[in-house]
Amino acid sequence: SVATKRDDARKRLDGLASKERREEAKRLGLLTSDEVDAILEAHERSWYVSTGSGAPRLRVDTNQVSSNAPIEDYLAWSPLASTQFMFGVFDGHAGYMCAEQLSTRLAPMLSESLKAVDKLIAKDGDKLIANDGDKDLAPTDVGGTALKLRREAPGIAWDRVPLALTATFVRMDHELVTDSLAEFQRTRDAATVDALLGPAVSGSCGLVAVVDTEANEVVVANTGDSRALLGVRLGDGRWKAVRLSEDQTADNANETARMTREHPNETSVIHRGRVLGGLMPTRAFGDCRYKWPLDAQRDLFPTLYERGHRYATTPPNYTTPPYVTARPVIVRHKLGPNDKFVVVATDGLYDQLSDDEVVGSLGQWYDARSAGMEGNSLTTQDENAATHLVRAALSTDRLGRRDDTVIRRLLAIPPPHSRRFRDDISVQIITLNQ
Repeated sequence: SVATKRDDARKRLDGLASKERREEAKRLGLLTSDEVDAILEAHERSWYVSTGSGAPRLRVDTNQVSSNAPIEDYLAWSPLASTQFMFGVFDGHAGYMCAEQLSTRLAPMLSESLKAVDKLIAKDGDKLIANDGDKDLAPTDVGGTALKLRREAPGIAWDRVPLALTATFVRMDHELVTDSLAEFQRTRDAATVDALLGPAVSGSCGLVAVVDTEANEVVVANTGDSRALLGVRLGDGRWKAVRLSEDQTADNANETARMTREHPNETSVIHRGRVLGGLMPTRAFGDCRYKWPLDAQRDLFPTLYERGHRYATTPPNYTTPPYVTARPVIVRHKLGPNDKFVVVATDGLYDQLSDDEVVGSLGQWYDARSAGMEGNSLTTQDENAATHLVRAALSTDRLGRRDDTVIRRLLAIPPPHSRRFRDDISVQIITLNQ
């Protein structure tokens, strides 16, 4: 079985030095095509979403293939209204606990945030203005966060969904990082330290797309380096990839400028392409080592580290925290008749495929299905769009060539040793106008 093969491979790799382990991994035998299919199909899901009377349906395809053990990626989706739906991917790092919390808690908070924003503001055309409901909002809940955001930028005319998304991301991170710290400092209950502070020590990127079939728009909130793409069918039949988010890393000039502006005269704020030389994304949930005051870190990190939280360490040159924010960058897009699908995926997918390759490969899959093509080729063998995309990613070598021996070799390397060769991959594909 696949499990037996991988377990045997894991035993061969355990205990080897890094260089030896990498060379031994290359000598592992290939999986069979059936064994590859078993791995790829283990976590695939497809379903249709009804969007109200007379409205077109959405088709949703999802899949995940792990490289970490356990997987650090999480997916979430939730209806927000009869024609409005949330789709999220949460790419954890330094452990899974932060991403796990986001996958269960962020959608309910977004629903609460939308209700709070409706109470907070009244419509003035397409824009939103504050009303007398302001005084009823508690400063410690998501509605109070929305109010604070408006007051901090009085010249900005917020729209409903962007304000709700921003308030949700900011409030969620505050609960994970700041409220949990205050609660533990209040109780000092050793029995709760892991559950309470573990999600703060670990971290996660987060990307949420809100698709509204009545308003014909998609709103994307992004914190970190997951990515959303729109697949557009051009008039001549070609496919075009349109980014609905930008990766927030040191490679993003806007992010580097923001970090430098917020931490002037700190030459190491971006070092070796990472925040303080350590963290790749410049925005993230959790990651308290880039947010907590130094005295809190000195107080709690030794205990947390002893309990197995190996990232409970203070970065070098830590002088003016917080260095990392969970506040998202928002992109709104009005959907047109040629906009066919939205891809929401963690960076493990984009490590393997470019934007054009993602949309082009999916476009070929859609075209083949529309033409009724069948068979066992890379384009036609998968019924699930996300599975097709994961297969394409893991079948592509570093020169962009596709061969099934690539995926048969990659998937033969068991987690967590496979992390040296590939990342966790999590994908949600929302097909429009079904």
